[in-house]
Amino acid sequence: MRLESGSGARCWRHEGTLAVAVVVVTVVTLLPLPVELLPQRNASFSCQRSQTKVPMTDGCPVKMSPHQWNSNCITVRVWIKDEDLNQAPTIGIESARREIVQPVIKHKKTKKKWHVKKNTNEIRVWCHDSSEQHRPRVNNTETLWELVFDCVDAELWRPVTVDYNARSQRCSVTSIHPDAVPSFSLSVDQASKSINVTVESDKKVHARWCYKRTAHHCVQGSHSNLTTIDPAQSRSALLNIPYVLPCVCVQVYYNYEDPPRKTVCPLQAHPLPKVEDVWLSSELTLYESSLTLSAECPARNFPIFTSLCWRIQQDFCTPIANSTLQARQQGPNLVYNTSLVDKHPRMCVKFSLQGSHNISCPFLPDMSLWHVYLEAHPRALLVYINSSVPAVFSAQLCVQTERGCESRGPVCSIQAKAATVSQISVPLDSVAMQACVQVWRTSPALLGQRILCPHYHRERWGLQMLAALILLILLVYLVVFMHSLIKKGATDWLYIQKPVLLVCSSERSSHISATCALASLLRGDLGATVHVALCAPSSQRQMGAGTGVADLGPLPWLYGQWEAVQEARGKVVIVWSPEANRTYGEWRRCTRGSEDETRERFKCDVGRREKLLKNDEEEWTSQNLPSGVIEPVLEAALARLEAALQQRKGVDAAFVYFRALGSRDDIPKVFRDVPRYCLPRDLGGLIRELGGPTRTNGTSWWRCWPRLVDKWVSTWLARQLAHRLRTQLPPVQRPKGQR
Repeated sequence: MRLESGSGARCWRHEGTLAVAVVVVTVVTLLPLPVELLPQRNASFSCQRSQTKVPMTDGCPVKMSPHQWNSNCITVRVWIKDEDLNQAPTIGIESARREIVQPVIKHKKTKKKWHVKKNTNEIRVWCHDSSEQHRPRVNNTETLWELVFDCVDAELWRPVTVDYNARSQRCSVTSIHPDAVPSFSLSVDQASKSINVTVESDKKVHARWCYKRTAHHCVQGSHSNLTTIDPAQSRSALLNIPYVLPCVCVQVYYNYEDPPRKTVCPLQAHPLPKVEDVWLSSELTLYESSLTLSAECPARNFPIFTSLCWRIQQDFCTPIANSTLQARQQGPNLVYNTSLVDKHPRMCVKFSLQGSHNISCPFLPDMSLWHVYLEAHPRALLVYINSSVPAVFSAQLCVQTERGCESRGPVCSIQAKAATVSQISVPLDSVAMQACVQVWRTSPALLGQRILCPHYHRERWGLQMLAALILLILLVYLVVFMHSLIKKGATDWLYIQKPVLLVCSSERSSHISATCALASLLRGDLGATVHVALCAPSSQRQMGAGTGVADLGPLPWLYGQWEAVQEARGKVVIVWSPEANRTYGEWRRCTRGSEDETRERFKCDVGRREKLLKNDEEEWTSQNLPSGVIEPVLEAALARLEAALQQRKGVDAAFVYFRALGSRDDIPKVFRDVPRYCLPRDLGGLIRELGGPTRTNGTSWWRCWPRLVDKWVSTWLARQLAHRLRTQLPPVQRPKGQR
């Protein structure tokens, strides 16, 4: 085959062109994009005159809104004044990357609307002004230019920030993707000082509370802890706050690295809930010539009224008229100028907010430049002043009211020399007994008056208060004393030191119950040691194991107890009854009317028991059969007593009988020399018979009481004990045959 030279040349040229195209495409693919390409995908710039009103975002002429079609883009609009446009303003846009946009006036029409500078991230945008192509340009303050950045890439976790830098204004606006922060709701409980956070997201989030100090800064409090909310366990969390303040906000954000945070302030739109929390969260700092009030929330947000007051007492501060302190703002704090304030330790600063007050006395003793004291005289109050510098001082009477110390009478002034004591005489008028005196430095003038009240007012009031206090103490002591006597009983006043042997004389249940009630009263209320055969606690418990009636028998037990009581100089008390007469008669007949004493005694005992059972059959039950203890003990006691009387020995014994259970005539005449008492009427006499001294004899403090008071208290206590014994006695009828 033969090829033509012409066709071969054309084929070579065709193949060479194709090879060059392939090389160019390869190079273009491998080389980086030229700087004239768009800085962000699908983005475009435009700048033109604006015919609409400028919408402001936090005072900044920048607005960011979601893109109309692309959900991953944000449209940025910036409004620029005509005068600012001539000064080369810059707009910084920062998202995934940072670009600086510089709008420039362009009179000449060009197809290109913007271009990127080489080797930089600056973009120049042409603002075409065709109306002024042929005449010099003049600034027009009413003309606005609208710069539009159509599509700024917005990543989910990265905010988009636009910085506006112009001659008239510098500001910044930040926008985040709608899905970059979690959705949540808040509920505040002011009583418990807590905020409940409930999230709607299914991912873990962090929550915390903070103090919003500025529009873009929320400072974490010292007690604010980060709380993690896991929706898999619970969608809610409780945040405890120390103070309920309007600047308390809540931030909720995802637990990614440096995520955007959504800040909500639930208390900001409501009235100040707790004014006390403002004072608790505030701090007052004293400087040489100023006071600074700082709070967790910016103090400038609160309408605080500040004035001076003079502290007369610890809890009372008298307001001073015309003493308002003006504050200037210094960041979030309020600063008060105190260079012209009378800096005395009792000169205080009163802060008022919504009817609540907080008083602070910050001045130190060494800060005062002059000193004053007062003397009261019949016709005048003498004011003595000692100043470290020469000055003019004034004094005037005043009367204390709720609104302060109201001025009365003329103003008296004096020129005081340095380091010398000067005197001002303030004449008294009709209100002298109610008046105080207010003193202040007139020239050089100091803000604040010192209020001094005469000393005799305080002395008289103090004496009256002292007398009232002493009277109140005596009255309280008397009430407490009488109450203790009633509640604690007679043991605090009366006490029987010697032992008592109680002998029961009847086996009736009513008689035994009355005897046990008497024994209980002697033991519990009078502290006596009582020995009795049938009443619990038994004598066995008192004397020790193996010494009771059941262990020794009736007669050995009685003989032992009788001897023990006689040795301790105690008393034997026989509780008499109508049945005791029959027992005594049978005992006398059986012990004196037979030759064979043993056989006769046995017959007498059998006959006596049968007679008792026959006469009282209607009164005895199976539970009240004779115990075999009462009668032998009574007979032995009567034998010992009768023998002692016949031998004319001193017998420490007494008879008692209960009203409605016996009478005085039931006691045999052979015992007429033995004291006898009717209970509960003669309980006081029985207590004296048993040798019950009052506790006043053993305590030196009580010796100061007069004997009359001692006797009256003892009688009163005895009546109280008698009344108590009457309530404890069983309700029984008078036995048959009793006179």
